Amino acid sequence: MTCLCSAKLGPLMVSLQALPSALSLLPAIPPMPLNVVASASLALTGGLGLGMSASVGAMASVAANLAAMASLSAALDAALGMNLAAALSASMQARVAASLAASIGSFNALAGSLGLHASLLAKLMLELAPLVSLAGLVLAVRTAFGIDLQASGAILALQARLGARVDVKASVTANAAVNVAGHASLTANLMAALGLKANAAGALSAGVMASATAGLIAGLPPIGEVSLLAMLSAVMAMVATIQLGLGVNVLLPGALISLQLVLAALPLSALAELNAAASATASASASAAANVAVSADATAGLDLAGVASVDLAAAGQLVRLLNLMASAKLGLPAGSCGAPCPLALLAHPAAAGVSLGTDRPRVTLAT
Repeated sequence: MTCLCSAKLGPLMVSLQALPSALSLLPAIPPMPLNVVASASLALTGGLGLGMSASVGAMASVAANLAAMASLSAALDAALGMNLAAALSASMQARVAASLAASIGSFNALAGSLGLHASLLAKLMLELAPLVSLAGLVLAVRTAFGIDLQASGAILALQARLGARVDVKASVTANAAVNVAGHASLTANLMAALGLKANAAGALSAGVMASATAGLIAGLPPIGEVSLLAMLSAVMAMVATIQLGLGVNVLLPGALISLQLVLAALPLSALAELNAAASATASASASAAANVAVSADATAGLDLAGVASVDLAAAGQLVRLLNLMASAKLGLPAGSCGAPCPLALLAHPAAAGVSLGTDRPRVTLAT
């Protein structure tokens, strides 16, 4: 069984407590125009990668449930090293259910002490936002255009790419249907993420998998203090984004100096003033291409009623917990860290106390 380890959560909270004072020493970061790069990169790449996020709000229940299962499969892989199909197999389901129940139980046991840091987590979500926006911009430019924003002439190169997008607007819009033909539909992409083909057999398997996933989730204990889980997982996701985009782990010693060097090398003012007109043009064209892409659903003829009929609303909370344990490396086999295991608290929850405010958490049981 895998639990959210108290011996690792304590030091993590100590590192997070030190962040606000460090962030206050950084230069002010102007708001970054993420819509410029997101829209332009969407249009330049033919409409599908980033376009899928724009259609999430309009997803039918089939696509929403497939997305929930795909997210859960990825989270299981990150935390337990197995995909959803393996986790739902007859030989593994009981073991996976026990491990997930232990993970939920350990989080619930530590939630009381974690609640003492709720104001810190809320504060960090606000104070890390400028760095996250900047990191997202740097990452998007690097991925979409191959431009290093720390290099000389980067702003001119980026403006040229955004301006060039205007010239091909009509071409991209007119040929959207042709471009989409080379891509799988949203539903087919989600099925592929689950290891399923977009055919009748795949649709049948998807229905069986959806039913089994709903049964697995229904058999787990509820996650308490969902807001705390959401805040902590959001903060850790922000830390990961900053590291991915700017190359700095803000939780490590010396991170402040590294961040100052990175920020000094970036043209912050010029980035904040990127051409908004290019963004508007690219956004309109990209939206048209994305709409055509979503409407051209190659799986429209498949019977996915079995997927649509289940309730997987609770999957999101489980995904957050698994991703938190994996990304922050908080998950360990129960009893393996040498500290009192939070799972031991489950037998006497009302009589137990856990402190996460020191370098090594203290777990006390009433006698």
